[in-house]
Amino acid sequence: MVSVRWGVVAWVMVAVAGCGQAEIGSGVGVDAGTEVSSVDGSDEAIPRADLSSTDLVDLGRWDLDSRPYETGDDAPGELMHGDGASDLPDNYDGGEGDLDILDDLDGFDHGSGELDSFYDLGGQEDGLDAVEVSDWSDSDGATVDAGGDVSEPLWDNSLYPPAGEPFPIVGYGAETKGGWQEGYDLYHVVSLADSGPGTLREALNSGGAPRVVLFDVDGVISLSAPLIVPSNITIDGRGRNIIIKNKGFVVPGSDEVIFINLALEDVGPDSEDGFQIGSAAPDPSVNVVLDHIRLTQHGDLGNAKKVDEAISIIFGSRNITIAWLRVESWEKVLLAGNGDAAASLDSQITLTWHHSYAYYTGRRHPQARYGDYHLFNNFWDDWHMYGSPILKPYPESFGSQIQDNGRMRLERIMVRRHEHGLNDTLSTANQASRCESGGTLTELGTWVLPDSTAPLKFGVGCSGAISYLPPYQVQAEEAGPALRDKLLLMTGNTLQ
Repeated sequence: MVSVRWGVVAWVMVAVAGCGQAEIGSGVGVDAGTEVSSVDGSDEAIPRADLSSTDLVDLGRWDLDSRPYETGDDAPGELMHGDGASDLPDNYDGGEGDLDILDDLDGFDHGSGELDSFYDLGGQEDGLDAVEVSDWSDSDGATVDAGGDVSEPLWDNSLYPPAGEPFPIVGYGAETKGGWQEGYDLYHVVSLADSGPGTLREALNSGGAPRVVLFDVDGVISLSAPLIVPSNITIDGRGRNIIIKNKGFVVPGSDEVIFINLALEDVGPDSEDGFQIGSAAPDPSVNVVLDHIRLTQHGDLGNAKKVDEAISIIFGSRNITIAWLRVESWEKVLLAGNGDAAASLDSQITLTWHHSYAYYTGRRHPQARYGDYHLFNNFWDDWHMYGSPILKPYPESFGSQIQDNGRMRLERIMVRRHEHGLNDTLSTANQASRCESGGTLTELGTWVLPDSTAPLKFGVGCSGAISYLPPYQVQAEEAGPALRDKLLLMTGNTLQ
């Protein structure tokens, strides 16, 4: 197990490989504030840090339409959707109390008087069934890559150049060129109409020739049918506020595709996706990037009866990076491998998903079959049931799931959840991470926010320890208040 230094607060490091919890099945139970419940049948627990001393972080007011959080003193915790109406749940803390910077760790002791003690709570001979509470320091932003090297963070919106210029991509999709290839042309969208001259739909009629699409307008594009995306294209909304409504994008086996700084809202009403990557030919898509994308459903339009996934990755699509994504009020977030393709095809799926935020969603963060999946520095915030688990169509709720011999690595993920009535209580919603059908999971440095009230479980159903490392090195930031605030401010189409 990698041993690293953590800053500001004490964190939980979990490597999951089949620990026991009687009430749900296998899994590591982690309470808010990084209190770790025992998983060896005893009643003992590792005491939490003193969470009483906080500094209020005032994120200020967002004045852009559909930017969700206003957390200043005037209206903490208010969810804005242009009309100023608040639709956050009553028990959501939008910027007060224990959410903020913890600066008092005096007296912190997790059983031995040592700040970096290792606890083997499992019974696996290799010691991977364990929770590690690592040392903390006053260093500002120490990071760890997949191999354990400490370095400085490189994550910020300021790294992004203006529209029309290539930008940094990490992970499986790092080699994606999109439209930035020899001989590419520039197409300027000048109309917000669904179709016709100067529209986004016309811009996609490139015949696969390299093209970079820019926008000379701001506003809403209301679609009557999904947009079919060709190969060798970049759709670049940087510097603009482009909102696409009613329908989404289909990438039907197209390769070399980049989307950046766009918003999708209220996709439906049929069972369709915000982004479908791959086609049933079968025709996988290779080298696809989604960066600074917001997907929002209003009212009950996020219910799976009205819309399918925010993102689906199917039929062996691979070399995909998703970064700075924001998903709001969408029941099904991301499905990778839909069960319609042979295992030999879907086992080729590769996904890197980082620096993203999902609020008031339902499940699939992601739900992944076969393939390899590397997630880091994401924040799953208050997922919940979208119906009764005992009534047809028997919906469910959970955090992340790996299944069917897939491999998933979660690094420095942040989670917070409150229970939302009887439907949640009767469901599996408190399962923050889980395995099914031979899926294997490695989970490192997950942070449960101090105001999370639900009894979350981790690694439910997982067995067989793995040491999956992606075939690249990448820097991950500390999971903590600074990262949380950054994701609230910078995810979605915020490159305005």
